[in-house]
Amino acid sequence: MTLYDTFVAEVRPVFEKLVGEGLIGAWGLTGIGHPDTIIRLLGERPAPAAVQCIANLLDSPGALKFFDGPAKPREVMAAAHANGVGVMGIRAVQAGALTSALDRPLPADHPEMHDYARAAGFRCLAAEVGMTPAFLAHRYALSLPVDTVVLGVKNRAELAECVAAAKVGPLPADLMARVDQSVERSGEQTMLERNERRGTKSP
Repeated sequence: MTLYDTFVAEVRPVFEKLVGEGLIGAWGLTGIGHPDTIIRLLGERPAPAAVQCIANLLDSPGALKFFDGPAKPREVMAAAHANGVGVMGIRAVQAGALTSALDRPLPADHPEMHDYARAAGFRCLAAEVGMTPAFLAHRYALSLPVDTVVLGVKNRAELAECVAAAKVGPLPADLMARVDQSVERSGEQTMLERNERRGTKSP
């Protein structure tokens, strides 16, 4: 991950130079690093055109998380909107944790396994309302303050389900509230609770 000082002194100026030369139309941030640093960058000028942000009902980056403390994706979204930065939602189904079943073997202490367990109530709710968990999770992501959702599909069936969810659109407020109530966000797991901690902050 790029350190804040390096990004400001070296990376951002190159991005701006490329925009000025017409070689790229815009640049953005992958906002899965330290949230306070991401929020800081969103408020600075020149600002990115867009930020990729975790957009799932668990507020979880899963195995992408490498820092202490909460990921704060909704605060990142709010900061982006306050500064005119587009939001690209990612991890709508949290690497499979918000689907009917994980599609690959993972160790019991893996972040996605923890998130899958945390989402048990969500899967029950999906069955109650007659939707697959993935379909409901994608509609939930589209209901968040995002401008688009980046898909992580691996086959045509998953793509078709995402397209169908997009056609139906965001969730009504009452169902959104029920989805929110179906999970516990305070139990967020971090890779740093199990692995070596990193001490440098980065975007």
